[in-house]
Amino acid sequence: MIELLAVTLSIPGVSSFVLSGHVPSARRRAAQSAEATASWELPQVLRAAVVGKVLASRTPRGCRGLAVRMSAPGTGRQYTWSPQDLTKDCPGFLPIPDDDYVKKYQRNPELWPVEFFLIAYRRRINKTTGESETQVLVRKSANGTSKWGVGTGVPVTRWIASTQDEPPLGYRWSEPPVPAQESPRIRFDASSFPEFPQGQETWSYDKIDICEDAFDGQFKDPELEEYASRILCGLRSKLSEKANSETNLNSWEARRDSEVKAVVDKPNSLAAVQGTLRMSGLFARKEAGAGAGPRYVALGDSAPDPNKLVRSMRIFTMFPQMPCPMPLPSTPQAELQREIRTREARMAESGRDPHTDPYGRVFTHISTNNPSNTIHGVYLTLDATDLPGLDEVPAVDLFGTKEIKREWKSLQDLAVLESDGRTISTADTKPTFISGFIVRQLVKEGVMCVSTNK
Repeated sequence: MIELLAVTLSIPGVSSFVLSGHVPSARRRAAQSAEATASWELPQVLRAAVVGKVLASRTPRGCRGLAVRMSAPGTGRQYTWSPQDLTKDCPGFLPIPDDDYVKKYQRNPELWPVEFFLIAYRRRINKTTGESETQVLVRKSANGTSKWGVGTGVPVTRWIASTQDEPPLGYRWSEPPVPAQESPRIRFDASSFPEFPQGQETWSYDKIDICEDAFDGQFKDPELEEYASRILCGLRSKLSEKANSETNLNSWEARRDSEVKAVVDKPNSLAAVQGTLRMSGLFARKEAGAGAGPRYVALGDSAPDPNKLVRSMRIFTMFPQMPCPMPLPSTPQAELQREIRTREARMAESGRDPHTDPYGRVFTHISTNNPSNTIHGVYLTLDATDLPGLDEVPAVDLFGTKEIKREWKSLQDLAVLESDGRTISTADTKPTFISGFIVRQLVKEGVMCVSTNK
């Protein structure tokens, strides 16, 4: 729900314990320049080194950006991504400072937002071309940062502005492991983020968790909850096996898996798994109000094998291109939408790199002013090729009944594959599909089986 919570739950941002009198770090006080050699991934996991001049600069309002001038004859720039260690310095870029917010997350894993996603795909014959293609079930992006999103993201834990009186429906304030004298909540200072505006008085974010009983009452669905519990049981076993088999416990991957495991092991994670199944629309009843009516995808003995969903599980860390500078949490929605519409032009004018931050970390998607969109995402992939009757699937929000149209879009339409339907594309997926880089990785790893018949 990277693309959904901004509308459904109105969550604008993040939170660790606030440090009183915190002063923005030196990395926001000085412009620097650096000569760099950049490398982008080519299709079939080839790499081509291209030489560029990386200029650390500032926007008119004081936020540092990057201007990259490429010299790669005949290739142009390649927009690709692979899982990355967000705390590791990248050759040719500025070193990541110790007070970087991701490093703060790593020092206190309680800070990491964790979110569940279900990605449904199928192989079909295109009625126009007569050729086989792979399609993903998507919905139009709810916040305008891109054209499409999977629309199934449900946070187990997330952040909201500290000024909000109450958490959104179905969520509660997250309590620190040891109650703090200063605050009973886990809190994080906005000035920890590199996009924090120069000279602005800081604000903070508080952490929230999904409630264990989030779907009681009118949203109660015992059959869906039972199916979710089978998936969750398998995920816990898989993460335990991974923890026991890790050889380098200090690696980014091992620490990431451990942080996710700690969240998945909590009872309230069941609600997040159930929520992502619900939001997919796949398990909705075909007739409104028919409590015992048939579902689009049956549960019980005919349900998709939960063990296959568990085997498909991958954990990726989403790292967003944020507004720069960050708008205040009180910024009106119309102004936030204007910022999204004009961001590309303003980045081009200021020299800000649309693909990487000043430290060389590659953005996975375009974000609203919600810093908790830097998340550990737990992705489950469902092959719906052999499931009938899914040409029209309803999309519902997490705690509502309003249906929003879902569509099957080919991996070519989503900029994941080239026009041949087989080759990994190097186009920039961010303006087209929020989860584009993630789905590319699923294709590369064979989690998603794409069409090969032409």
